[in-house]
Amino acid sequence: MKAHCLCGAVEFDAEIASDKIQACHCKQCQRWTGGGPLVIALVKNVTVSGADHIASFRASEWGERAFCKTCGSTLYWKMQGGGITDLPVGLFEDQSGFTMGEEIFVDHRPDWLPHWEAAGQSTEAQEQEKLRAYREARE
Repeated sequence: MKAHCLCGAVEFDAEIASDKIQACHCKQCQRWTGGGPLVIALVKNVTVSGADHIASFRASEWGERAFCKTCGSTLYWKMQGGGITDLPVGLFEDQSGFTMGEEIFVDHRPDWLPHWEAAGQSTEAQEQEKLRAYREARE
């Protein structure tokens, strides 16, 4: 599937790994997106064009957030030193076929935002435990 930032300077071609999308309600994602969750699709075999327009910063000891230097579009969050495994749904030219599969950091979801009824739910503590186990397995 094709995806691109608002101005088109950065383009992605990726295979969709799952039709289930994920919403992250952590405070960083809320600030990064301007208030709502970061809603991502899991992807694989990603190719990027326009990489010279990508800026990134280390958002935590494990995560990296990237954006387009030209238009400011949110591009991806990834593990430090890892590959791109998710892209924001809003970047895709065709968003049909996706369904909400999971909400994470639900204990930080704003009161004004209802939850997705059929989606799995996990808290910050549950996500931190998954991250700890993931990092231990990689060591």
